[in-house]
Amino acid sequence: MFKPFFIKKIKHTDIHILLVIIFMSCLSIIIINFYTIKILSSCRAYVNGESHYSKGQKDAIRHLITYLYTENNAQWQLYKTELNVPIGDGNARRALINNQKIEIIKDGFRAGRNHEEDLDDLIWLFINFKDVSFFKKAINEWNQADILINQTNAIGLEIKRKIKKSNLSPDEQRNILSSLSDISDKLTVRERNFSNLLGEGTRIIKFYLTLVNIFFVLIIFSCVSLYYLKMIRRILLSKQKIKENNQQLQSTIKDLEQTKEDLSKEIFQQKKIIGTISHDIKSPLKYIVLIGNYLCAETQKDSSSISHKYASSILKSSSQLYEFTKVLVEYSNIYIEDKNHKKRNYSFYYLAHKKVELFKEIANSKNIIIINNIDKKMLCHTNINIISIIIHNLLDNAIKNTNDGQIEINATTDDEKLIFSIKDSGVGMDSNLIEYYTNRFKNKESEKLILNNFGVGLHFVLELLIILKGNITFSSGDKKGTLVTIEVNH
Repeated sequence: MFKPFFIKKIKHTDIHILLVIIFMSCLSIIIINFYTIKILSSCRAYVNGESHYSKGQKDAIRHLITYLYTENNAQWQLYKTELNVPIGDGNARRALINNQKIEIIKDGFRAGRNHEEDLDDLIWLFINFKDVSFFKKAINEWNQADILINQTNAIGLEIKRKIKKSNLSPDEQRNILSSLSDISDKLTVRERNFSNLLGEGTRIIKFYLTLVNIFFVLIIFSCVSLYYLKMIRRILLSKQKIKENNQQLQSTIKDLEQTKEDLSKEIFQQKKIIGTISHDIKSPLKYIVLIGNYLCAETQKDSSSISHKYASSILKSSSQLYEFTKVLVEYSNIYIEDKNHKKRNYSFYYLAHKKVELFKEIANSKNIIIINNIDKKMLCHTNINIISIIIHNLLDNAIKNTNDGQIEINATTDDEKLIFSIKDSGVGMDSNLIEYYTNRFKNKESEKLILNNFGVGLHFVLELLIILKGNITFSSGDKKGTLVTIEVNH
């Protein structure tokens, strides 16, 4: 049969390796995209901060020029307020360079009117990209702009000093105005360069990160394709095997047809035998029941007579035996399993401990302490599978009915019996419920129809105790917890 070249090449490809590569590639894409978004968001925050820087600087110079000609103190205060915006950003830059405390850096950015949610991104980008070419150049432009801001501040202080002394001449006003205009033009150039450098850098980063994304997508696509081809190969091989198996089956079917005919005759004969045995067993039992009914009715007038007692006993025993024959098949598998169980010694403490560990998480969530009081040296050889299921269900029931309390497990054993109990400090067990389970255990058949009226856990325990020929007792106060005691023979 022809097989494509690629399918042959991946014949021994390890599927697990492909899945690991796909997982790692997807994880890499998630991490890369996370940092892509973080970088772009941080650059946006710097561009937004630059706009506040630029606007604050221009408004500060405008108010300073107005103050220069009007000597209005309100304009001076507005000038100081607006100039604090670029000064705050400059303080943040110097604090970042000098590795000062984060809160000092954030105070500088806050003074620069940067959004509170952008502060961490501004700091992160500066710390991690300060040596990257585009950002290093942008920081240099920022530094040069801060120098011009300091010059503006010095001019403002000089204007304030001369206005206070009233010795500011018109020529000086014109010279100051010319200086402020020159500084403003230079600041505009620096601010534009800062924004352009950030824009160029983000475009470069975006380009390279896009290439990386494409690289990992191609890896994922390649691995998925290899996986797909391997699956195709398996399907082709399966189809070939199915075809071969069909040919074998056709031959086998012919043989089975004859075998079926022979078996049908044999099964028919066995059904007749089983029907005969069933009839032979039930018919005498039913007849005995009828006789018992008749004898009870005839001897009922004298209820104290020995004949009536014997008749009642015969009726009761024969009725139970008749009912037993109907459920014998249903329980046969359970009895066979128990019969084949090989007795061996095991640690009863460790068995209970494993169940405690299983319920430990849910117990902790309900603030329940489970105490295992069983002696660690105690050994038992009663059917470990059945005992394990019983402990499991009793613990589960105790935890369901307990909150903010404790559960204790105790056990004793001797040469003949194993006795263990589970005591909880929960809501307690209603007397009607105790009566129900007690009656359910004493009279199994008559209670089967109401099995679903209550939880199945304790019903399961009762059925398992039947196999072990054990006993169960319930004890509960008024909302003061429940004690369930199990007694089984070794």
